[in-house]
Amino acid sequence: MNYLLGIKVVTFFAFLLTPVITIAAPTKVSSFKDFKSSKISSYAAAVIDSTSGEILFGKRENEKKPVASITKIVGASVFLGRNPDLEKKAKMAKEDEVGGGRLKLPVGTTFSVKNFLYGSLIGSANNAATALIRLSGLGKSSFVSKMNDLAESAGAEEAQFVDACGLSPENRASAKEMALIGAKVYSDQYLCKISAKKSYSFKINDGKGTKTIIHTSPLVSSSNSKFRVLAAKTGYLPEIGNNLLAKIENKKDRNAKIIVVTFGAKNQSSATRDITNLAKWVFKNYEWN
Repeated sequence: MNYLLGIKVVTFFAFLLTPVITIAAPTKVSSFKDFKSSKISSYAAAVIDSTSGEILFGKRENEKKPVASITKIVGASVFLGRNPDLEKKAKMAKEDEVGGGRLKLPVGTTFSVKNFLYGSLIGSANNAATALIRLSGLGKSSFVSKMNDLAESAGAEEAQFVDACGLSPENRASAKEMALIGAKVYSDQYLCKISAKKSYSFKINDGKGTKTIIHTSPLVSSSNSKFRVLAAKTGYLPEIGNNLLAKIENKKDRNAKIIVVTFGAKNQSSATRDITNLAKWVFKNYEWN
């Protein structure tokens, strides 16, 4: 048999034997009921299927607003994409101190690189998030450029990021865009694992001390019979109020995973309540086939 023809024949039969992978997609149940936007207090919100990106609910979902500290999930993803040595020791530096919420540790405190990630995602520490730029080996301009590239690759072409911590109100995106970004970032199980921890403790200064951080969102501590929280990230700025992004899974169907984003709640308790109500509604009114 001709060599090239043989290759084509083998390839053809290999194609026939390759199993077809089907992805579960959300469809409305026969008793579907709309969710009224007035039932949530947040200014804007979006819910998407985490796999397909299909939007399941929106309230002012296309209005661009300050993202606040939800920005940190983008910086964390860019940093992890640099394949850093997470066990390497690093020091908190003076240049990391940019104001706002922070890891309350003195400049010069030493701990593992991975704990800068934990501090950023769990405690929403601006100094930990800013340190990721320094530890990545990139300058701020290149790092932020990669953040914007990540947003574009997620389908959020109009989103804009200018820092790694979310302190600037110029970090802007719509609720729908942040949901798409959240779906991409939280497809990484390691980042999900970090972002779902209620609390976390780590050693500092070669074991001479311990630092404990508590998750900034009450959502991760709340119990619910209908769903489990796979990841959550808070944000707050005076210009927008309280923001919250979460990846949530239906306890009865692990194929049913959604990203829920709320912008502009009065406080984190209100944001948690809005996300809880939206998740309950989605899992009651959609099924994943």
